Amino acid sequence: MSDAGLLDDGEASRESADLLAHLIRNACVNDGTPTSGFESRSADVLAQYLGGSGLEVERFSAVDGRDSLVARIEGTDPSAPTLLLMGHTDVVPANPDGWRRDPFGGEIIDDEVWGRGAIDMLNLTATMAVATRSLARSGFRPKGTLVYLAVADEESLGTYGAEHLLRHERDAVRADYVVTESGGFQMPHSRGPRLPVIIGEKGSFWCAITVRGTPGHASQPYRTDNALVTAAEIVRRISEYRPDAMIHETWRRFVDGMEFGDWGPRLVDADQ
Repeated sequence: MSDAGLLDDGEASRESADLLAHLIRNACVNDGTPTSGFESRSADVLAQYLGGSGLEVERFSAVDGRDSLVARIEGTDPSAPTLLLMGHTDVVPANPDGWRRDPFGGEIIDDEVWGRGAIDMLNLTATMAVATRSLARSGFRPKGTLVYLAVADEESLGTYGAEHLLRHERDAVRADYVVTESGGFQMPHSRGPRLPVIIGEKGSFWCAITVRGTPGHASQPYRTDNALVTAAEIVRRISEYRPDAMIHETWRRFVDGMEFGDWGPRLVDADQ
C-alpha cells in the first residue's frame, strides 16, 4: 500500500487479474433462458472481496440465482452528481472445441488472463471492483456518491438484471453519469491516445411475421401456395438487404478529429 492507502499499480494489477480469473471460473453462462447465468456465484465472490472495506453492499435478485450486486461510497454533498461504475457478470456460451485453452479455466499465461469473458467484460467488472475497494479502504469520501454495480443478465436483454433494477430498485442504481462497457477505451493516435465519446447504442427490434398460404397434399400439389416457401423468401431478402449508409455530422466530426489521413474521405463517403 502507498501512504494514502491506495493500491499501487502493481498491486492493483495483481488483484485485478486474480479477481478476473475467479469470475471466469464461475462460468456464469447466459444462454437466454431464465434459469441460466447463475450470476449469484460471482455476486458471492464480489461480496466477499468487497466486504470489510467500509462499502455498503447490497444484492438484488429478479429470480433465484440471478443476483446483481451494488456497492456504494456515499458522497458528502447531496447535490453533487452520482457516478455509477457498471460491469456485468454473465458471459455468452463457449464451445471448448474452438478454444486453445479451457474457456472457463481462468489461466494466467504470459501475463494474460485467458477465458470466456476476459474481454467482454469481466476484465472491467474486476478492475472496477478493485478500484472501488481500494478507494473505500483509503477513506476516500467524494462529494458525489460513487456506485459500483455488478449486474446480471447483460448478454440477453437485461430482463433479470438492469431492467429489474430500474423497475424495482431504482434508488439503488440511480446515477447522473455511468461508465460501463467500452467506456473510456483508448484509440492510438500519432499525437497521443484519443478517447471516443459514445452518443448512441444499437437496440433490439422484435417483430412477428405471419405468413399464410394455401395448403395442399403431396397427391394434390397444384393450386397450393406453401407458406414455408414464402417465409424462406422473406428470410433471403432480409439477409440480402443492404441499407444506404447514413453519414451523420457527429461521425464527420469524429473522423476529422482522428485525422485518419487518406482514409478520412473514404470514411465519410456513403458510396464507399
